[in-house]
Amino acid sequence: MARRRKVTNNSAFLYITLFLGFLLIAAIYQLLLWLSSLSLLSWTVIGILLIGIIFVRKNIKHNQKLKKQEERRRALERQGNLKELRKMHPRQFEYYICDLFRQIGYDAHVTPPTGDGGKDIMIYNKDFFAIAECKRYNITTKVTRPDIQKFHSAVIDCKAEKGYFVTTGEFTEQAKSYCLDKPIELINGEKLVEIIEKITNNNNNFDNKSLIL
Repeated sequence: MARRRKVTNNSAFLYITLFLGFLLIAAIYQLLLWLSSLSLLSWTVIGILLIGIIFVRKNIKHNQKLKKQEERRRALERQGNLKELRKMHPRQFEYYICDLFRQIGYDAHVTPPTGDGGKDIMIYNKDFFAIAECKRYNITTKVTRPDIQKFHSAVIDCKAEKGYFVTTGEFTEQAKSYCLDKPIELINGEKLVEIIEKITNNNNNFDNKSLIL
């Protein structure tokens, strides 16, 4: 009994599918007939309408992108002082720095919270690849030479062209000396605030990113 019901259901499904397929073919045929009967003027109007629709869609997407960039810029500006930065959770600070890179046109991604191998952010731009390490301190704690040496090893292991070590604190003189001949940019709290001000300035263009980061 159950088998007969199953066969009946399959047959009904097949008939419905064939019927819908027939309707679809008929609709396509009627559409082709209608299109073939159109005059040159009608085709011109349709072409203009299609171009208009494409232009409007692209314009909407562009405006949405600009709106998101402006919202991100305001968020960066609002928290762009040492008092606010030092109150952030370390993970939140990593995402904040990542957004700074994105705001000036880099393709940046925060790495997983564990097992990151001494790198918090992966940074891409065409053929350029860099990494960043972020240290959020609630006081002016200093980053030491061993910290920088560990980060330098991560830069080498990743075959990155450059490394950015970003902190709300400071760097020891030994750490600074170690980086003199290394492709590592040290960004302390004061310099970080200056960079944020440049990035969140509406009058800035980011054609030359090296002038900012």
